[in-house]
Amino acid sequence: MKLTDTQRAIVEFVKDDGHKSQSEIAEMLGVAKSEIRGDLALLTTLEILGARQEYGYYYQGKKNYILFAELLKSFPIENIMSMPVIVEERTSVYDAIVMMFLENVGSIYITKNGNLVGVVSRKDLLRAAIGTQDLNHTPVNVVMTRMPNIKTVEPETSVFECAKMLVESQIDGVPVIERDINEAEIIRVVGRVTKTNITNLFVRMGNDYFIEGMI
Repeated sequence: MKLTDTQRAIVEFVKDDGHKSQSEIAEMLGVAKSEIRGDLALLTTLEILGARQEYGYYYQGKKNYILFAELLKSFPIENIMSMPVIVEERTSVYDAIVMMFLENVGSIYITKNGNLVGVVSRKDLLRAAIGTQDLNHTPVNVVMTRMPNIKTVEPETSVFECAKMLVESQIDGVPVIERDINEAEIIRVVGRVTKTNITNLFVRMGNDYFIEGMI
């Protein structure tokens, strides 16, 4: 959750100057006490501030769940991504199906001379398999989803942003891409991130030693 400018000002004021009453905080902000009642209630609910009648409001620091949220927003997906499964666009649908089952993945990335041009999912291949096409002679680029209709992330994209993309787009995974610094139109696939990668990260975070190593 992102704090408002007023809430951040309250936190910094209390943090720097110690225990403060509601009146002192309101005076610092130049507002009526009633205007910050909701802000103070939220900050104490989040346990960023504590409150005692005899001392007023005081800074408690960031709690574990706040650190966790910040970690997800700063932890790059290059630390959890898997190796991508890639085939060239002229690969047959049959060979793509075999590759998918051998590698046990949900999607395969399609390239042309190393450049990402599409992605094919299990659903795409199943749809092709139950049709009337000759799978051995039908290139996979006939059934793939083409660029630019593919969601992508970059190695420095945060775990939070990647997870948000998966949820909002209702997809299971995305390719991790890098753009050639000399050729702006060249998009190379360097990894993949799926819901499984993110779930595995959460499981690892359940171990104290993992969190301590990253904070």
